[in-house]
Parts: sequence; C-alpha cells; structure tokens
Amino acid sequence: MDPPIVLDVNDNDPNKLTKAVVDADLGVGGRRLVVISGIASPAWVINWDSVADRDCRLRLRHPVDNVEQATIHVGLAHVANNDTEYVFATDKHRWEIEAGELVLITHIVLSGSSGLIRFSYQIVLTTRVVVSEISGTITWPTEWFRPASPTPTAVADTFTVMANERTTETIPPSEEEPFGRFIEHLTPKAPGEIVSVEIGDLQCRARYRISNPPKERELKVTVGQQGLRGPGQTTDVVPVVEGGNLIRLTVAQPTRDGVDFNARSDVIR
Repeated sequence: MDPPIVLDVNDNDPNKLTKAVVDADLGVGGRRLVVISGIASPAWVINWDSVADRDCRLRLRHPVDNVEQATIHVGLAHVANNDTEYVFATDKHRWEIEAGELVLITHIVLSGSSGLIRFSYQIVLTTRVVVSEISGTITWPTEWFRPASPTPTAVADTFTVMANERTTETIPPSEEEPFGRFIEHLTPKAPGEIVSVEIGDLQCRARYRISNPPKERELKVTVGQQGLRGPGQTTDVVPVVEGGNLIRLTVAQPTRDGVDFNARSDVIR
C-alpha cells in the first residue's frame, strides 16, 4: 500500500481541506457535543487494472480530551474515470488523537484509469473536557521593585507569563558550522495571569496561573520582566529548578503546580 496522503487544516488551503465546527456545551460534567464536517481533496489518480488502496489522514487540529462516542460518515464528492472498469470506495474510516488533536483516517480504494478527487466527511462526537492548568510563583528582592499595593494589577505590567509549545532541531556539523548547532523554537500558546501578590521587607512574591494550556505537547513556561532594577547589567526571571519549566500535561495529569521562578541579576565584573 502506498504511503498515506496527509491533509492538514493548518495549511489554510481550502482546495485541499475545509472544516466547519459546531461545538455545544451539554451542561453536564464538562460534556460537549462536537460536529466537524467539510471537504477533503486527496486528488489521487491512478492507471491500474487491479485495486489500489491507501489511507488519507485529515489533521483537523481540533483539541479533544476524553472521547465517549463518535460517529463518522464519509461520502464521495468528486471522482473521475477514463472509460475503464472502476472501483471508488471510502467505506473504511476511523479516528485517532494525535498530540491532543483529532485526526480522521479514511481508507480510500481505486481501480482502473480513475481518480478520487474529493470526498466529504462528517464526524459527530461527545467528549468530556479536561481542564488544564499550570501555576507557580515569581520571587524577587523588594529593593528591585516594590509594588504600589499587594494586588495583581500592581504587577500586571511587570511580568509576562506564557506557556509556549517547544520544538527543537539539531544542525549537524558542517564546514560553515564545525560544531553544529542546537535550535529551540517556542510558539506562544497560552498566556498567564497574576492572581496574588505578597510584599515583604526583603522579598516579594507573585503567584501566577496559566489556564487551559494545551495537553500532550512539550511546553516551556517563560516569564519576561519589565521594571525590575537589579544591580547587574541584565536582570532575568529564571526557573528555581533548572529545566523545571519544561512540562507535558496529559488527560490523566492535566495540572502542574510549583513551576516557580526567581529574579536574577548578572553582575559583570
């Protein structure tokens, strides 16, 4: 069997894959009814006397947690044949969850001098939403910044908290880069908010919360600062535990507390 045809709604090409969603809260324990439908265009053409088959994977990029029930319907929308015997089939399909998002797999079959250009799809499912959360503290010396009051609004413009999706790549050694290079890519996914502030004589502490960060992905929590005045030339907010801000949430473990940060000022001597 040939390798699967992969269509991704993130490609934003309506000629390849369209998606419409109805998402309704059923009002009981986080249960939701979700209907996703559209047109997929694998544009698969063969000239073959016997039967050929392959999978078509639709990455719908719709987050799902606990799927309770699902019903799938797939139908032919546009086929072609060059006056030969033919087979067109889309009668086998299933769903999967990949990195917390829904993927629809349709097994398509052709024979003859034929093409399966487009098919329609609809998936109806009920799911229970699992609420996710990351929380922790940010601590800094009071002499670097004393908030005007022990309220979240007093530091709202000082700290920028973000849960980022983290991906990495390694550039192998070459003549231009004899030692190679490691590259980290961060894509912002969920902002955080300050929920409480404590002001002490020596230290201040703010507690933050990130609501509904994505699950089943590697995340990196970052804290930017604007307004801390440490003694060094650079002042940063870094994890208390090195690497402690790298997180992967799951449906089974959707929350993480204790992702704590301290302010640091590097003095160049």
